[in-house]
Amino acid sequence: MTVQHVVLLKFKSDTTKQDGENVLKAIAGLKDKVPEVVSVQLGLNKNALSKGFTHGLIMTFKYDEDLDIYEKSEPHVDLLENLLRPRLDDILIFDYEIEEFSYPRP
Repeated sequence: MTVQHVVLLKFKSDTTKQDGENVLKAIAGLKDKVPEVVSVQLGLNKNALSKGFTHGLIMTFKYDEDLDIYEKSEPHVDLLENLLRPRLDDILIFDYEIEEFSYPRP
């Protein structure tokens, strides 16, 4: 079953635009370094109700096990510890399996 890994990022106020762009490029590059990553989507927040989160990303995996492998992979751990965490005030992670719902049609 397909798994979505949703991450919201709140960068520190002193993070430069260039540093932020470097982090996002590194995140996007994980698709080429970790074969279990099916896709990566990144974007800037456009909603006033974001509670200060500035960027979001969605990673897609085929299986739960693939997400587990990704989370323990060296490229992910290295990016998280050395590039991402030092620049963040907060992070929110929400993982879910995509389920098909059928609703009665009128």
